Amino acid sequence: MAEIVVGVDGSEQSGAALRWALGEAEVKHQEVVALLAWDLFSQVHADGSRRFDPHYGDADAGAALAAFVEAALGAEAASRVTRRVVCDLPVPALLDASEGAALVAVGARGLGGFRGLLLGSVSQQVLHHARVPLAVIRPAEGGGDGSGAGRVIVGVDGSPSSAAALTWAITEGAARGAVVEVIHAWEPPVLYGPVAGVAGFEAAAVEDAGERLLREMVERATEAAGAAPPAVERTVATGGAASSLLDAAKAADLLVVGRRGLGGFGRLLLGSVSDHVARHAPCPVVVVPGEEVKG
Repeated sequence: MAEIVVGVDGSEQSGAALRWALGEAEVKHQEVVALLAWDLFSQVHADGSRRFDPHYGDADAGAALAAFVEAALGAEAASRVTRRVVCDLPVPALLDASEGAALVAVGARGLGGFRGLLLGSVSQQVLHHARVPLAVIRPAEGGGDGSGAGRVIVGVDGSPSSAAALTWAITEGAARGAVVEVIHAWEPPVLYGPVAGVAGFEAAAVEDAGERLLREMVERATEAAGAAPPAVERTVATGGAASSLLDAAKAADLLVVGRRGLGGFGRLLLGSVSDHVARHAPCPVVVVPGEEVKG
């Protein structure tokens, strides 16, 4: 059975990731694996405390993980989660565990072993090297976690990674009975120098090209997915990639993007755009790599 690996560190955010992953696993008939990475300087105990113990080992980490999973999910749901502990740093622990998995899920922010997963070098390594989709989960307003996924937003630009993201989103929408909105963003070209301003171009032609791109990509992705969601909406948006996605995500349960892209979604998860999306998206985000995608 395919696995969803969840990075757990005792934080509220990783608890939300666990709950989301359990909902995902139920609709896709997959197994949830809760992974706790620990080392000499990152130890969590069964009582929730974080203190140094020179004799700390896998048994202590296992007791802490079991207590946290039950607290986050309840006893009955916790019994359906496989638990693993590993003495390692968070990035190699997650990458190793993800081999053969369908998905990796993490909280937007964490503590201890997964501290700063979406900030600085750790996030860059996971996003650059994970060979399977990565789900970044934050608790939604009102205490939800986005596991219902009644509306899925996906950004596309014609690149292979956005095509993979679209196929993943179509599959997700079909499995959950969710509406999928496919967004292609473009910005008017701007001239710089002595004569600054917007370059002359045919807006209608750009809009037509965007609509044609969306139609063709949706057809290919639906065929590749082998299933179709209840409805697929196609939107050509004028504006930046991040702002277009964040606006649409306000009414969504899940946002899906490719790890690398072109045009409007170029460098979506690199630099300022990625930082903005990671910090401000109001719903869970799934990042799909351009390589062969599982799940």
